[in-house]
Amino acid sequence: MPSRSAAPEVVRLSELSDIVAAIPYQLGFHPTESLVAIALTGARDRMTFTMRHDLMPPEEDAEVAKMCAERMAFADAKAVFLAVYTAQPRRPGRLPRRPLVRAVSSALPMELRDAVLVDDQRVWSYMCSDTRCCPPAGRPLQPQSPGALNLAAAHAYVGDVVLPSREALVATTAPVGGVAAVSMRQAIDRAAAATECDVDETSLALVDRLSAGYARGPVALSHDDAAQLMLGAHNVVFRDAIIGRLARGDDDAFRLVSDLARLAQPPLDAPAATMLAMGAYFHGDGVVALAAADRALASDPDYSLAQLLVHAIRNQMDPKHMRDIWSKHHR
Repeated sequence: MPSRSAAPEVVRLSELSDIVAAIPYQLGFHPTESLVAIALTGARDRMTFTMRHDLMPPEEDAEVAKMCAERMAFADAKAVFLAVYTAQPRRPGRLPRRPLVRAVSSALPMELRDAVLVDDQRVWSYMCSDTRCCPPAGRPLQPQSPGALNLAAAHAYVGDVVLPSREALVATTAPVGGVAAVSMRQAIDRAAAATECDVDETSLALVDRLSAGYARGPVALSHDDAAQLMLGAHNVVFRDAIIGRLARGDDDAFRLVSDLARLAQPPLDAPAATMLAMGAYFHGDGVVALAAADRALASDPDYSLAQLLVHAIRNQMDPKHMRDIWSKHHR
């Protein structure tokens, strides 16, 4: 599963521990029982694409390796960094899932720069046998190293957080429930009963006002405003105009859309969920994008933009291509 793009600003990672520390930020969650492959590009080995796959039974190693090689080639990787996360026990001199690492190394059409096994506190290299730098007990992770601290600060600056699991990240795309859901449904009824002479202009003006508020600091999106935008998003012209803003990197609009999608209620939430999915896709957050698109299709299986996005994600279409299209044609 592809996920987040590179760090929000250039952060130099020179130590193995720093690179491992970057992986949860790349994904948005702490991986478990996972194979993670990172595409390294350019003269300075920039981390430009990260994919994660559940660890499968050993008999599927060849198929997983083939898929990994295809995705790294599609990402134009010059080299690849591989990380294995597993609770399988280590034996003296033997690291778990070594055959999988060998299979990936053989399948890759580019250099495998390093492959490591990671647990909560230590890291072991599959490729280094020099006990001076890679002791049998593993190298301790250093969360307080300058590189790791700079990385954490860079992501904190743009509001990125690392959640404890993939399930926790997916849960952020679910609609609110309980009393908040009841209140939202009442607000939707009020918005549907109101008459608007020009939904596009009224809703866009509301987006302008709310985005300005997000630019000043944290905002609590009211249920009435959310209901108006949620219904307004059923107008394709309005929806596409908002996605155009997301494509051009409007972070305030993205925060607004994220809150809107959380408040939007099924079965009328397909457009709002799809806007969240598109914004996450433009940001490189593949897990969120796919989860939000799946939510849209659960409410409306025929929602074509969500179908298109799922197809783009599963076929590894570079978000840049779709960003360019929306930026140019939806202003």
